[in-house]
Amino acid sequence: MDEKITLGNVNVLDVRKTPKEMFDRLETIRNVNVILVSPETANYLPGIPAKNINAVAHVPAEVEVKTCMSSLSLNAHYLEGLPSSTFLLVMGRVIVEPDVTVELIESQLAGLVVMGKIVCPDTVIGALQAKASLLMGAAVSYPADAVLIASTLKLDDAFLEGLDDGTKLVVTGSLRVVDNVSEERIQRKLQSVLAVGSILCRQEYAMALKPKLDRPGNMIVIPTGHRLFEGTLSLDNLSVQSLEEARLFCMGDVLIEKDVDASQLERALAHIESLGVIVCPAKLKDVLKGTCDMLGNRVVLYEDNVWYVDNERQLLPEQFDYVEGRMTIVNRGDIEVVEDVSAQMLMEKVDKIHNLGDIVCGPDQISAIEARLGIRDGDIRLRKPDTQETKPQPTVGNANVLVL
Repeated sequence: MDEKITLGNVNVLDVRKTPKEMFDRLETIRNVNVILVSPETANYLPGIPAKNINAVAHVPAEVEVKTCMSSLSLNAHYLEGLPSSTFLLVMGRVIVEPDVTVELIESQLAGLVVMGKIVCPDTVIGALQAKASLLMGAAVSYPADAVLIASTLKLDDAFLEGLDDGTKLVVTGSLRVVDNVSEERIQRKLQSVLAVGSILCRQEYAMALKPKLDRPGNMIVIPTGHRLFEGTLSLDNLSVQSLEEARLFCMGDVLIEKDVDASQLERALAHIESLGVIVCPAKLKDVLKGTCDMLGNRVVLYEDNVWYVDNERQLLPEQFDYVEGRMTIVNRGDIEVVEDVSAQMLMEKVDKIHNLGDIVCGPDQISAIEARLGIRDGDIRLRKPDTQETKPQPTVGNANVLVL
């Protein structure tokens, strides 16, 4: 009797031509992104135990599958270069350019699997959806006579001058309207704007731009007179001294260090707003209230020490030996709490844990962590036990694309 095998850790598993004898040998299938089956093999899967399968797509056995592991820009030249009846499997976004026609789609594509969003002209959306065996994201259509920008766009007067009056504009990335642009040119040059990503716009341009937007709900407005900061902004004693009555709009987190003096902060900031978290010493709370909407922003106050994590880190018992008082943890990364950090140590040494990332810990630590949680946007996972593996390891797998 043939030995049973376990199959796993595969991005794309192609079993369209796999004989039934091979299916009979499979003990289990686990950790597969997408499985491609044909009408001949689709009925063989249900009897096999499976775990962590993202999707199953039905693809005829006789067609050629072309796999793209990133975003794909689909234009007429690309389609004309494909062998007839090609099946496209795209692990990312598909951007269809305006020169693609229904006739090209019908003649060149046998089918389509997209593990992401499709952005396409409204003239071909029906044909693409008819070809799709599986769509894991939304389909967004745009006017076929639009100007397509297949990237992030900084909209300014120099760009607008290159457009015809009354242009329909489509931006597949984010749209930034922050500097060197006039309301008059926005009004004259743009008939409509579709931004698939986010829109960042200064308040002085927002009134002209908003009526043009197909999707106004994804617009972030920078208040008039505010300086834009991207990423994480750290305000220590030195940087605060360089500011005077500043108005700041921050895309990321703001970290105010504990060495900042109250009078310095009051002089430095007229107003601050953040799309992230403002981390501030509790002693500066009254000053911050005068420069910040405490309800409209997410504010984290700390008493003694703060540990800000935006990467992969381990929480070690030795870290508590070098801080005075209790620690406030703000996590945007991945923290592993090592076994030597006891639940009692967490309760005694940690004031608050604001989790916006992932925390991995043991079963004896999780209750203490949850008791100290402030912001609860992230995940807390139990560490896998360090024991002898009893389940069979995959003897087939660990591949990007596997044809079985």
